[in-house]
Amino acid sequence: MGNSKRMNSLLELHPSQLLSGVFAGFILLGTILLKLPFATHDGISVMDALFTATSAACVTGLMVVDTGTTFTFFGQLVILALIQVGGLGIMTFSVFFSFVLGRALSMRESSIVFDSFDPFHQLSIKELLTRVIKLTFVIEIVGFLFLAARWIPEMGIEKGTYYAIFHAVSGFCNAGICLFPDSLISYSGDLTVNMVFGALIVAGSLGFVTLVEVSMVSVRKMAGKRIGFSLQTRMIFTVSTALILTGALLTFFIEESNVFVGMSFVDKLMASLFHSVSRTAGFITVDFHEFSNGSLFLYIMLMFVGAAPGSVGGGIKVTTFGVLIAMGISRLYSREKVFAFNRTIPEEITSRSISILFVSVQIIVLFTFILLLTESGPTDSDSHRDKFMQIMFEVVSAFGTVGLSAGATSELTEIGKGLITLLMLIGRLGPLTVTMAVARKASKGIYHYSEENVMVG
Repeated sequence: MGNSKRMNSLLELHPSQLLSGVFAGFILLGTILLKLPFATHDGISVMDALFTATSAACVTGLMVVDTGTTFTFFGQLVILALIQVGGLGIMTFSVFFSFVLGRALSMRESSIVFDSFDPFHQLSIKELLTRVIKLTFVIEIVGFLFLAARWIPEMGIEKGTYYAIFHAVSGFCNAGICLFPDSLISYSGDLTVNMVFGALIVAGSLGFVTLVEVSMVSVRKMAGKRIGFSLQTRMIFTVSTALILTGALLTFFIEESNVFVGMSFVDKLMASLFHSVSRTAGFITVDFHEFSNGSLFLYIMLMFVGAAPGSVGGGIKVTTFGVLIAMGISRLYSREKVFAFNRTIPEEITSRSISILFVSVQIIVLFTFILLLTESGPTDSDSHRDKFMQIMFEVVSAFGTVGLSAGATSELTEIGKGLITLLMLIGRLGPLTVTMAVARKASKGIYHYSEENVMVG
């Protein structure tokens, strides 16, 4: 009787609540496994194990210990499993658990899921999940084959194969976790490694929503049917491309006389493009700690925007950014409606975009303020004021589940590690909370107050 009650209570949970619990459970399990004596060579603290498990499950990539030297083969496999589970996507697992537990989605929930995953409404939830999982493994296998071909001749068949598997998964999941102590700095001039990782990162950052739609549109076009992409996919491609190109161009000009000194012109271009692409992943091919403040601030903005909805990346999402830009343009021209790509964006979406921006800024401001109090050191120290940029950068990196670091992560106190751990979880669960929370029926007031003007601007 007790088991039946517990099962009924579980089935009554909203998908967001259910998945949040399951996600936290994965992190807790990962923490326990990483604390086992045979998971590390010399042992790590509980906080370091929790931080590592959260970073892997949230596909963030911020690390307080070196993955390749601290963890044994078993420990690295645990991290790899956490990356894969986290990388398959919160939205995917949310729908998956609803489907497995036999809990029927409400009409509004189903509408949101289908509009996001299948704009043509041709697939069942089971078929959607099958497509997402197949696409994930196909892309990772292709990435593995290219990396194996590059590394097996260099490392031998066993190590080369293992490194190719680990980094193909980490690359597609935008985890930024490497078995190399210097990330990918040793391969800064290697065209193959740069191209493979870049392609994996872009594929992961576009999101399962986009990948499923692209595959469906491609199949229909090959069948001779004329069909275009949805507004969401067009916005994702447009904004993502603009961010990558803008980020690469600005990185090149800012760092051309700094970190890129001594590199060839081609290598400078490749490094600039790679780091702009890696704004959602956290891999580096040059020493990111040496980037100038201008570049660090640039990447704070890029990480804040993040990747596409339904992807392995975090941030406020490129579609949110696109809607906000479209809304700003519409307001400048005194238009009542918001337009993008010859389509009208519903008022509900614009309002939700503003809410996402507002809440995200609040989270970043709050965590930055607290960490400045706990991590800046004595006020009379020479490095006290220099900590501001590093800490703010780390906060946005954790919120955006990116993993790029300006150097503060390795120096965090236990309190700082706990706060960044919480922030990584918030950043990863954010898309779930926004997407599934709006599926509930909105409460409407039965009365209105009188209007009165307020001077603004």
